[in-house]
Amino acid sequence: SSTLRSRASSSSSSSSSSAAASAPTAPEDIAAWRAATDVVKDILGDDDDERADTVVAKAFGWRAQGYWRNQKVCEVPNMERIEASLAYLASVGVTRENIGAIVSKQPEIFACDVEQLEAATTHIEKNFFMKRNTSGFVKFVVRVPMALGCNVDCAGEGRACEGECNRCWART
Repeated sequence: SSTLRSRASSSSSSSSSSAAASAPTAPEDIAAWRAATDVVKDILGDDDDERADTVVAKAFGWRAQGYWRNQKVCEVPNMERIEASLAYLASVGVTRENIGAIVSKQPEIFACDVEQLEAATTHIEKNFFMKRNTSGFVKFVVRVPMALGCNVDCAGEGRACEGECNRCWART
């Protein structure tokens, strides 16, 4: 995409390590990025390269770290992992259209691995009494997509706040 190309060319001349100013520069990394943006455009039903770049950049830690907290920093998209995560979401009843709504609201979910999604689904079933493959479950994750990325439960485990509020079940 044009944004990726402009960021890639500017990052090669810059020595800054800022995630917002960087983009993949190796040919295989650029190909992986483009493949990921193509999937995003398909999911969103939108051919907007800028929007797809923004989703991929947020999802894989190329932008602000409010969600990932340096767990993902300028990670190159892995298509096998992306497809596995999308397949997992479909297996629990989330349609492609619903995935588009989720990714629009919480781009980072696009980069969550299957283990994270499975743990979140299990937590939702146990603590919110919703079963996967039901309309209630799907409506919940579309309404509160951050729940799919939650992996901290300060309140539920009786601990002091860990400061990971963007990924804490207390916010759902």
